[in-house]
Amino acid sequence: MDLIAAGEHKRAQDDRRMLPRAENGQRESDRAERELITKEAEKKLGNGESGVKYVLLMAMLFLIGLTGIYSANKNLAPVLNDDEKIESVGKTLASGKSYLTYDLNIETRLLKRSLIEGLSEVPELAILGASHWQEAPASLAGNVKAFNSHVHRDYFEDILGVSNMFVRVGKLPKKMIITIRDNQFKPFHKRTDWLWVPIMKDYQEMATRLNLPVMDYYPNGLTPQVRQKISLPLLKANVERYLQAPIAPHASDLKVHPTLDTLHPDGSITWSTLHQQAFTPERARAEALSHAYAQRPNAPGIDPVGRQSVDAMLAFLKDQGVKVYLAHPPFNPIYWEAVQGSPYMDGIEDIRNMTREWSAKYDMPIIGGFDPAKTGCTSDMYIDGEHSNSVCLGKIIKQFLVLDKVEQLTALKGS
Repeated sequence: MDLIAAGEHKRAQDDRRMLPRAENGQRESDRAERELITKEAEKKLGNGESGVKYVLLMAMLFLIGLTGIYSANKNLAPVLNDDEKIESVGKTLASGKSYLTYDLNIETRLLKRSLIEGLSEVPELAILGASHWQEAPASLAGNVKAFNSHVHRDYFEDILGVSNMFVRVGKLPKKMIITIRDNQFKPFHKRTDWLWVPIMKDYQEMATRLNLPVMDYYPNGLTPQVRQKISLPLLKANVERYLQAPIAPHASDLKVHPTLDTLHPDGSITWSTLHQQAFTPERARAEALSHAYAQRPNAPGIDPVGRQSVDAMLAFLKDQGVKVYLAHPPFNPIYWEAVQGSPYMDGIEDIRNMTREWSAKYDMPIIGGFDPAKTGCTSDMYIDGEHSNSVCLGKIIKQFLVLDKVEQLTALKGS
């Protein structure tokens, strides 16, 4: 053992010697090492290089595939996925033209931003809320020039963000109906959708103006919108829709179309004849009950940041001389009956109490009501648990008009 160890030590010492460099600048040891590489080793090295090339090729093909899916989804569903197209449609609406689209699976926030920016005059009344307002045309307000600025599935960020859309271009109306609904103040970590993300820029601008905590929910990674654009299932659905549609979306003067839904310059929509035929009483009842049973176990919850933010927004609007009317959108009577006595209703009562506090604090009347009986809305006015037609929505607007008339008369007497 000692002899072996001594031999090993001697070789190690000899290996430390500096070998003279050849004329080409390489050491003799470099040549020696290359000579130790056998033909079999060279073959393996070659295989290694081929493996790297294969991985790079697969990565390149994967990226090309994603790019193709991304591009296809943008082109096949442009009013959902193509920001430039969305802005273009908004400007079309601002010019007074309607726009016909496959369905309402569209990006409403960027669309409203572009439309508001292009308005030729400041509306007297703006309606803020979710898609339960979508069928409310400006004509419901009579002589009051109204604009429907609803967005799909609004959250508290939208109250600040949509208001900012008007403020940033100097078109803040003198009257606003601001909807306070059930899930509007749901904490971020409990949300299951991402439709509110496109409002982030306008929301953050307003939050900064009001010295509020500025939330940024997607600081890193792919946003949900990008993930949507590279979705294969959505590509499949978009291709099928494109192939089946008898006509493509386009600008129009029509008020209603047989197969395409209509976006109007006043911010409202009209369902296609095909969609209207599908909205049967049986479908509406099934949708209402399904939604109710899903909602019953959980109170919506009120995000403290959301409450603080909307409180500051209401104070800002009052300081700007805007007369605000707080509104609760009435539910389908079938839905309303099905959620009674549940934890969800406890959350509804919390929302009601918060709204009453704001009403008293800022002298802002409450119109509408979650209970449809208080507004006079019946189940035949709904397509599901919460989306009603213009007849029901007109009853809420009528309450506004009565209060607005009183406001005007009071102002006249005071002068």
